[in-house]
Amino acid sequence: MTARPHSPLMPPVVLRVPACNTAIACVQHAVRWFVEQAAMDERKRFAIDLAIEELILTLLRYAFDDGREEGDLEFTIELHATVLRIEAACRALPFDLSMVPEFDVQTETGADDAALSVLLLKHMVDRYQLHNGGKEGVRFNLEWLRPLTHVKQLEDATVPPAAVPGQAPAPIAEIRPLREDEALELARLVYRSYGYSYVSDYLYYPDRIVARLREGMLHSWVAVSERGELAGHAALMMPHRDAGAAEWSIGVVDPRWRGQGLLRQISLEIIRYAATTPASILFMHSVTNHPHTQKSASELGFEPTALLLGYAPASLQFRHIHDTLAQRETTFIAVRPLKPLPPQPVYLPRHHAASLHRIAEGAGLTLNESAAPDHNTFEETTTFESVIEPAVNVAIVNLRHTGADLRVALARERRRLCLEKVDIIYLNIDLAGPAAPHAVAIAEAQGFFLAGLVPMQPWPHTLALQYPNNLEFDYESIHAVGEQAQWLKALVRQEQMRVGE
Repeated sequence: MTARPHSPLMPPVVLRVPACNTAIACVQHAVRWFVEQAAMDERKRFAIDLAIEELILTLLRYAFDDGREEGDLEFTIELHATVLRIEAACRALPFDLSMVPEFDVQTETGADDAALSVLLLKHMVDRYQLHNGGKEGVRFNLEWLRPLTHVKQLEDATVPPAAVPGQAPAPIAEIRPLREDEALELARLVYRSYGYSYVSDYLYYPDRIVARLREGMLHSWVAVSERGELAGHAALMMPHRDAGAAEWSIGVVDPRWRGQGLLRQISLEIIRYAATTPASILFMHSVTNHPHTQKSASELGFEPTALLLGYAPASLQFRHIHDTLAQRETTFIAVRPLKPLPPQPVYLPRHHAASLHRIAEGAGLTLNESAAPDHNTFEETTTFESVIEPAVNVAIVNLRHTGADLRVALARERRRLCLEKVDIIYLNIDLAGPAAPHAVAIAEAQGFFLAGLVPMQPWPHTLALQYPNNLEFDYESIHAVGEQAQWLKALVRQEQMRVGE
């Protein structure tokens, strides 16, 4: 689940305006003050102005029926250390982007001007998200990254503590938390392992690394040589300070120090620290194009609970291991419990019950299965929380409420996301909800199939399903290390075939 930016630099401004064309200039004027504070360049200022105009025009067209419906638009403007964020909310006609005809870029045609508006909107923002909250209305989130300095603009001006050619790497002096003044060297270290292909782009911007350290979203540890070089790194990433799940991530070792067990030593420090946080679950994405990460995860007590097909783009590079990937990178979600999960009753789909118990037990978790009630437990309206992750081009959909309209609502949301051209859709379902078995049955009838358990993401007992958007995967190219991983890989492959029949 994607985190919303943390700790704005100044109190957010909330602007309520009538839903009409004159709102465009009013909102643009208010946002320009924030744009100036963020030191955006002229190109980005133009993009922000245009995005606001196209967003309001789209809302007026679909949420307010071309002016035939009256109401207000509420804009919340926030400036953070690394991002400018605008949220537009309205309680009007329900709609989503699947209602907007797709604009044909090659022929420059669409069914109406709305198709062009949405196309422009998508290309004018760094990240956008539509949330249809049913009776709570529609929220549209737009984000623009602030102009900060990329590592490649700094590396020529800063001389790292380089080793003499042919000289053996210096011994490791200490393992400790990363200092803010070492952010540039961390960016260099990531480059040495991944080039510029790492999916978390902020790691190439030292200022963004520092901002995340200060906001408590990144907790980094490094191995430092006697010459002051950063030889290895790993981090704990949290969407916010009170998150129930923390991710072990950004495990990198300079090629000169590989084979010395540095990543394990750093990770042990991170695990000790993680136990002091509010998190109940420590998890990691173990890549499958090579076995090394999975072996390290197993040695640290992580066990696989889900297999996410195609989670990362094929452009992800592992320098000195694999330079290119034949298909999108599949990852195992591997879990290490830090605290017991809440003892909730869970409602398991009958055909998945045995498999889910095995997955949970393999990771040291317990599922307290309860019989699903016979009566109708559906909410009035189905609501989703859908996030598109541009860095990896996947969509994560959390099923917040299961309504009697789930079949239609899920088909519409799936179609919308496919038209957004995401490569994979991951659907999360709360197993503590009595309607979970019904929701799984509907999702599988529409082509979703089992990925596994992703505890505390966002609910304590979260079931993940997945839907590749016209992609095929060669399972023989997916490395699975250990009995549990091999069994889970075979299970996911079997479920994909079963659902596709």
